[in-house]
Amino acid sequence: MSTPTNVDVLVVGAGPVGLTLANELIRHGLNCRIVDSAPHATEKTKALGIMPRTLELLEKMGVAETAIAAGLKTPSFSPFIDGKRATTIDFQEHLLDSPYPFVLMLPQNETEALLTEHLHSQGGAIEWQAELIAVTQDEQGVEAVLRHADGEEEHIQVGWLVGCDGAHSMVRHLLGLNFVGTAFEQSFAVGNVRLTWELPYDEIFAFIHQGSFIAYFPMRNGRHRVVIAYELDKAPTGDVTLEEVQQVIDICGPAGTRASEPADLGRFHVNQRKAEHYAQGHVFLAGDAAHIHSPIGAQGMNTGIQDAFNLSWKLALVAKGQASRQLLASYEAEREQVGKELLRGTEFFTRMVLASNPLLTTVRNHLAPLVLSSLPGVQHQLAQGILEVGISYHKSPIVQEEQTHRSHQRLHAGDRAPDGPVVVNGSPRQIFELLRGTQHVLLGFAGQQSSSGESHKAIDDCIGHYSEVVDNYWITQHPPEQGKEVVANLLHDPDGALQRRYGIADEGYVLIRPDGYIGLYSQTLDVEVLRRYLEEMFLAQR
Repeated sequence: MSTPTNVDVLVVGAGPVGLTLANELIRHGLNCRIVDSAPHATEKTKALGIMPRTLELLEKMGVAETAIAAGLKTPSFSPFIDGKRATTIDFQEHLLDSPYPFVLMLPQNETEALLTEHLHSQGGAIEWQAELIAVTQDEQGVEAVLRHADGEEEHIQVGWLVGCDGAHSMVRHLLGLNFVGTAFEQSFAVGNVRLTWELPYDEIFAFIHQGSFIAYFPMRNGRHRVVIAYELDKAPTGDVTLEEVQQVIDICGPAGTRASEPADLGRFHVNQRKAEHYAQGHVFLAGDAAHIHSPIGAQGMNTGIQDAFNLSWKLALVAKGQASRQLLASYEAEREQVGKELLRGTEFFTRMVLASNPLLTTVRNHLAPLVLSSLPGVQHQLAQGILEVGISYHKSPIVQEEQTHRSHQRLHAGDRAPDGPVVVNGSPRQIFELLRGTQHVLLGFAGQQSSSGESHKAIDDCIGHYSEVVDNYWITQHPPEQGKEVVANLLHDPDGALQRRYGIADEGYVLIRPDGYIGLYSQTLDVEVLRRYLEEMFLAQR
């Protein structure tokens, strides 16, 4: 079989992670193929919740509004312990700097369908029943062997290969990478049911009672996705039935709730695992191929999609010769830490909700409501974790911070860049609208000054050498002077709201990466700091 020679990246696995990666690679200007050994896309609900941070990234891709139109917005989460509400987390209250202060409920098969449609709109296509059977690599790239449905084998040469092929990843197996796990295993039953109860329909609820756990996630079709967690030695066997679901509802609550019209019932076990490495040479792992964990918290698909966004822009810069291969090392440095913290957090939370020891449950039942309700900071941290906007890369080798009063600043290099209002040519806009491209974006804050000083001109000249990879805007609290020509990259921040949100005390700049995280943060307009950073990041200087 003839082999194309212009493929930059081979993506293995056409689930939400692989589809996200393929879409982003194409958007960044690369050629890629996406293959999957399955005969067709999944028809199962599987993952349901799309977190605000993921929606912010899907906005960059151009599919967030399509997803929102197809899904259901959920504004809050309430855990109940022994029938009593421990707290209610209002997402809007804890997420003022995002256009998406809610969790979107959209079944995974529908998420995959809209990502596939977007892939087609960009000229891409999924190759089904194409199984990866061998991988070899050298300094130049990767040779992969694919076996197609008719049994024919194809040898393909690509620059890079990314395994997005799930927990039983063939890519990980062929690389010989260990999938390190813990001794803590959990069993889960899931299904879609129609509920008769008195609670609000569009909110998320979790009920814990003496070692039993059930969570309710609303769906747009009037049903709920229920997730039941068991300790492994107490889990039922065989097919999940409506009677089993009803029995757990009767144990945990809410009292009087009846379930009916079951669909998409299933059972699975999880032993939390993480690949020992996320990369080996020209081959990478993303999503469940790199990490699997408890579904409690609805973080799995979201974490995988964010893996894909983190890797795509880095692969694009390196493949196009605009950055050195050293940049790719930051993928594992950043995302492996996220995976490690996620496994640690979900294991702790799962142990707590499944605890049946009388002393431990008594302490949990009394302390949890007290801590969550009386300590706003704790609730805020929990909300930031659930919504995934609190993820940061402070220890990343490619982030840098230059500021004089770190202890007084809320925002730092490696943090997610927040949204905020600006005025562009007299029209109100949001800063996220200017961050949708594939380039880095430098926001220069002029504070009370104009944007025409010597330091501003020096920064503009510096950015000019990297115009293929960096855009820049000046943000000033001074309104444009009447009668003067409006500068194209001048943004108006009339009351300083955006400057306060970014924590710039007077003058300074923030360099935002294509995945929406802050790469360089400075409380001054030091052009030499900027120049050195850009020289280390890019090979694009003229």
